[in-house]
Amino acid sequence: MAEKWTVENIPDLRGKVAIVTGGNKGLGFLCVKELSKKGASVVIACRSKKLGLDAKKKIQSEVNHAKIQVMELDLLNDQIIETFAKSFIDKYDRLDILLNNAGVVNLNQLRRTKDGQEMHMATNHLGHFKLTGLLIPVIEKTEDARVVTVSSGAYRSGVIDFNDFEWRKRSYNRGKAYGDSKLANILFMRELQYRFNRAGINAVSVSAHPGLTGTDRQQTIGIGGGFSKMIASPVEVGVAPLLRAATEKNIEGGKLFGPKRFIWGPPVAQQIKGLGMDDGLSKELWKYTENLLAFKYSI
Repeated sequence: MAEKWTVENIPDLRGKVAIVTGGNKGLGFLCVKELSKKGASVVIACRSKKLGLDAKKKIQSEVNHAKIQVMELDLLNDQIIETFAKSFIDKYDRLDILLNNAGVVNLNQLRRTKDGQEMHMATNHLGHFKLTGLLIPVIEKTEDARVVTVSSGAYRSGVIDFNDFEWRKRSYNRGKAYGDSKLANILFMRELQYRFNRAGINAVSVSAHPGLTGTDRQQTIGIGGGFSKMIASPVEVGVAPLLRAATEKNIEGGKLFGPKRFIWGPPVAQQIKGLGMDDGLSKELWKYTENLLAFKYSI
């Protein structure tokens, strides 16, 4: 693998199909743009069709050959997730890259979905878990398909508290709630690779995190907004680990890509730490999530 990887290392993607959740802004928007530059057909999956179409128009004004579709996806709405997956499978016969990028970050106050789930976990983990599962039929028939689940270095502070998954007993802490969801992303990614291997599916499941990046939705924990903005990498830099994870050929499943110096630097494969490597926990979370959603994977 390239030592100093940049977006210029992205291979020719003509004939490939990609989905980018949250592709209308921030890191997702730049992922759509760079994948489009290399010839991929990209689906922007986002809650607002209007904002998605605005993003499509902006990218196509800069990338004349960009092939972009916009499809509504609300990761908090089971029916919309199911409709999205069915519509995609009806329209496309392959899915080369599923970039599970959409998410919420460090919400100031405890927020719940209509089903009573804590918002970080519901958006960052539960929604993407179901979306990926519904897309397995097209993933498994695509040679060398790639599923990239975007995490964060905050996974290291996360725990999976099955006795208080919905934050009804603990005092709410936005950093910990976010970290829990990002740990769930890592555990999901690793268990998905295990299931690909067991089922003989030629697909790769990996994670990526952008480090400290100046996105609109990025909020700060502890060190203060002004200082955080001063030291944060531009979004154009933060997007590199996501794109490397999504496009580099011949990478090993179960890996995490991030900045070389953890919050800055070129994208490299990193050692997953702590609970992120707990195989028993990944299996327990998978089973818990299937039961919670009343949704079983086909693999």
